[in-house]
Amino acid sequence: MKHSQSLSLSCCLLALFALASCGSMRSVEIVGGELAAVTSEFLASLDDKQRAAAHRSLADEETMKWHFVPGRYAGIEMGALSPSQTRGAHEVLRTMLSATGFAKTMAIADLENVLHELESKPDKPAVHRDPTRYALLVCGDPDPNGTFVVRYQGHHVSLRMAVVDGMLVGHSPHFLGTNPHVLPEKFARQPVLGTEERLGRELLAMFDAKQHTQVLIAAQAPADVILGPGKAPSELGERRGLPWSAMSAPQRAKLWSLLETHAHVLRPEVARADLARIQADGLDDMCFAWAGSSEPGQGHYYRIHGNHFAVEYDCTQNGANHVHVVWRDFERDFGGDMLRRHIEEQHGK
Repeated sequence: MKHSQSLSLSCCLLALFALASCGSMRSVEIVGGELAAVTSEFLASLDDKQRAAAHRSLADEETMKWHFVPGRYAGIEMGALSPSQTRGAHEVLRTMLSATGFAKTMAIADLENVLHELESKPDKPAVHRDPTRYALLVCGDPDPNGTFVVRYQGHHVSLRMAVVDGMLVGHSPHFLGTNPHVLPEKFARQPVLGTEERLGRELLAMFDAKQHTQVLIAAQAPADVILGPGKAPSELGERRGLPWSAMSAPQRAKLWSLLETHAHVLRPEVARADLARIQADGLDDMCFAWAGSSEPGQGHYYRIHGNHFAVEYDCTQNGANHVHVVWRDFERDFGGDMLRRHIEEQHGK
């Protein structure tokens, strides 16, 4: 019976991979053009001063920069837009993200209102906790066959897409975070990144004692994701943890579900293409690793580390109630070699 169930799960995974492969080419063909159209429409809705803030050259240093701490970022802030312009900015985001990814992004921005309430004092309001400080920046020319980068960034959000000659070539680094992760009861909200935690814990609980020894790479979780701003993929070192090849079919299915959750922040065609590329690149050596406590409310960290990518989840700060999640693509961060080559050839950088 167990062998039959294992075979069935393996067949389901193969079917999922096949479906992913079917959608991957279409995503490359259509996303760049659709993003160019909505981005051009958004820029056209701005006045000259707004457009000067929102639009920069592809050679600008911001093309290759990202961060997620509270602050003011290059681009046009949401607070500087009219309601109709805000809808246009949201259409740009909806073109980049899935419905779930868009909802998570908006919910993270709304957590600034929660932090404002929690941190303000009668004589000192927490003015830096502001949901209108998220900025949309366009570098390059968003034409159907153009080369450009769109970035949306603010506290706990950094999202981008890079397009070269009308074709999507990268979407990473992308980052989402939440503080607080679990909100006080009076706010009556579920954790924005709760599924990412739940599935990780469910997978951890499926390992036997021997597997658990291999999965656990440190008794204490790192203070933050390792591949944060300015960090090269080499910072992770060799893959550690339990490889896909050493997992049972149910464990593999749970790990794939966790990876899908992270991937499907992006619009479906892009997520499917990413998952198909991961599968084609080989899964046997893809590792799941855990650090820190397995107890809720205690500092914990996990990562999925494949041949060309890594996803990290860290919850250690503010009494282990503050989550950071990052996706890095070692070959296509910031648009990879294709965008760098274009900038060198066309802009002398």
